[in-house]
Amino acid sequence: MKPRVLVLLVFVAVWFFVPAIASANPDADIFTPLADIVAHPDAFAGHLVSVQATYQGWRNAPGSPPVTRSDWVIQAPGGPSIYCTGQYPDQLRPDDPAALGRQVTVLGQVMISAAGQPYLQVSQVTPMQPALERMVSVSQILFDPLGMQGRTIGLLGVLAKGYGPRGNRLYLLADPTGAITLERLPKLYPKGTILRLRGVVGTDSNGLPLVKDVEIVSAKP
Repeated sequence: MKPRVLVLLVFVAVWFFVPAIASANPDADIFTPLADIVAHPDAFAGHLVSVQATYQGWRNAPGSPPVTRSDWVIQAPGGPSIYCTGQYPDQLRPDDPAALGRQVTVLGQVMISAAGQPYLQVSQVTPMQPALERMVSVSQILFDPLGMQGRTIGLLGVLAKGYGPRGNRLYLLADPTGAITLERLPKLYPKGTILRLRGVVGTDSNGLPLVKDVEIVSAKP
């Protein structure tokens, strides 16, 4: 085979197959898993990394703020969290419940405090657009609470009410597969109302799954 023909064939193969491989995993080698940074901080110290995580404000803090009292927290869904210092995410504030759990991308340098705590010195942070909800059943959340943590989901079920271990009133959504607690409702509805809602999967103070940031898509008595 002539050298020019061989080069042409190689070029055509690269042209067609490399984009396909890249598109199969577009985030490969772009974002560093937050769990890796927390587990092996010395290996990342001083490195510039890009991270995708959920904005937690001052919740789920891994100890004390390493630099200032305004340091804020990001968390891998269902995983470890880390402090961030430096640039603050636009339009996201720690006292805004709607901001908590929002997906963000963070570009920053991995630093280690005098106490040995890793944190990110942020150069750039970008809130991501809220994901469209995926309709799921209650059992999908109950059987995989860590995998569903932080996801925007849609549910269809009947509003139920109950009481927690401390006698506090609970609102739940029940479908044929189970029932799950709703953190709060934007409006009160009678028991037995059929609700279609969207929300974000989270956990309560006991680590049990619940749906937070609830939005009512439709309600039928």
